[in-house]
Amino acid sequence: MSSPISNSGFDGVSNRGYHFIVQMETTRGSVLLVLAVQGKKMRSLVACLVALSLVTGGLSGSSEAALKSTTVPRFDAAVARGIAFLTTNRDKIAERETALVAYALMKAGVPETDPIVVEGIKAARERADTGAYARIGYDHVYEAGVDAMLLADVGDPGLHFVQLQAIADYVQSVQRADGSWSDSPQAPGDVSMSQYGVLALWAAKRIGCNVSGAAFDNAATYFAKNRNGDGGWGYRPGTTKGVGGGNSTHNMTLAAAGSIAVARTLLYGPKGQKQEKPKEDNVKYGVLEKASPDAEIGGKNGTAYPGYKAKNNAGNLDDAVSRGIAWNQARYSPVSPMQHHKIYFYYTLERASALADLPEGWYTDYGDGLLTLQDKEGAFPTTSSSMVGTSLAILYFMRSTKQILDKQYSGGVMSGARGLDSLFGKKEKKKELTSLDVLIGQLESADLSKLDDLSEEEVAASIQFSDPEELIGRVDALKTLLKNKSAENRRAAYFALGRTGDFSLVPEIMKGLRDPAIAVNQTALDALRYISRKPNGLGLTRTPLAGAETASEERRVEVANQWRTKAYDTWMAWYRKVRPFEETDGLDEIGALTGGR
Repeated sequence: MSSPISNSGFDGVSNRGYHFIVQMETTRGSVLLVLAVQGKKMRSLVACLVALSLVTGGLSGSSEAALKSTTVPRFDAAVARGIAFLTTNRDKIAERETALVAYALMKAGVPETDPIVVEGIKAARERADTGAYARIGYDHVYEAGVDAMLLADVGDPGLHFVQLQAIADYVQSVQRADGSWSDSPQAPGDVSMSQYGVLALWAAKRIGCNVSGAAFDNAATYFAKNRNGDGGWGYRPGTTKGVGGGNSTHNMTLAAAGSIAVARTLLYGPKGQKQEKPKEDNVKYGVLEKASPDAEIGGKNGTAYPGYKAKNNAGNLDDAVSRGIAWNQARYSPVSPMQHHKIYFYYTLERASALADLPEGWYTDYGDGLLTLQDKEGAFPTTSSSMVGTSLAILYFMRSTKQILDKQYSGGVMSGARGLDSLFGKKEKKKELTSLDVLIGQLESADLSKLDDLSEEEVAASIQFSDPEELIGRVDALKTLLKNKSAENRRAAYFALGRTGDFSLVPEIMKGLRDPAIAVNQTALDALRYISRKPNGLGLTRTPLAGAETASEERRVEVANQWRTKAYDTWMAWYRKVRPFEETDGLDEIGALTGGR
């Protein structure tokens, strides 16, 4: 391990504190860690050493303990300091907070064997096994929601099935007739607690538990009916109780919008994404299939409830989410405007943004605002608890909901013939993945028989989660494949480039919008959707020949070329606005600016 170290003043306080930037080469790539030492406080130094131990794999040196990266160095530093705060204050974590702290640590990459994580899992299991939620009091649904999210993400999907089913049964049993949840049968429903009811049931449904589609549908009805006229939500709709006195607040508006978006996803499938109709005669590469351009996820193909007739249609749910997000954006403030529960705001924001489509740049804009709330100890204090606030901040920086969606819905223009059944608890034995070389090598030879037993989700996982060193140099191989005479091979290359998650490849992928093959245009568009987190594709249709399917060949070429020009110009206009400064004069961009000509 190499450790080039530099130091400078910390927080602008001259001669009082320092931060040390340590770049370490590990088996999982380069890790950047900021160690903060404030004055002579040994506790801060200990916290830094704990964070260093976590990032480098603990005292045992295991690389499996390496923290995940937010891809933003300053956010990585904030997460490391937050983890150090939680770790060094383990004895101050209240029993009711253990599951949330454990969940945040796991989302950041802390291993399940960490003592705090072990304790959180143990506490969550015990509450589920003993039916403790009915005895907890006000926080019963909050605790159930956090426990469910933690247990759903631990180990194999079915490891805590019994406990998750018990949680789901309880949460469904206390859902009110209007679709809401509350602290007691006598109190009116509240948006915050209802959010955690939805989260609990979503977590249970993800691993195959028996959860009624009506539970999500009724929750969506509750939120939709109780929206304020300005498009936002108050704490206890129909009353003046709680923060805001019945008026719309940032916290409740984003909590409601995110909850509706969860219901929409389960009832109709992820907004804006596509799902193909599997056919035996269009199988390519053994497991990747040609997509039906107009197959919108929804109904039997995308829903978790193919036999359920929802009361709320997808369009109305999307509209409610969009109006809620618009309410927040019209009152934009990167630093939480709330006097109470400031960090909660960012946690609800992350969920809503992951499930909908916030304007580009929201993550870093709001993230920089959140950074201002971190104290010198690495904590994010809030009115309830610094442990809770720090955990919620970590979940924002780690984009916890996005992690769930990336795992559940990794498909794009191509996917495995098994459809979406495996996303909702139907488990199949998977062939062991090898390196990215398998994909590239077999694509180059046009013989993918060795991948016959793999789904697109598994291939995407190989690309997304390979060691960083394994990806180095392989992008060049994929770029070479873009020049292959076979349109299907070019499609596969664009698909793979999109799944790398490397934003610098956007200009290269944009070239696919001008490929002479329509199928390649569609794949390149989907790759851009994925890599940019713009599931609606900037409003572009995935059907270049829309309206001209039966026209003459000359007319079809004309229509397709019009689409290619519009698509390229639209994405280039977007890219010019969001491209990182350091990429403004790169060779890849020059290639994109000329359209590859």
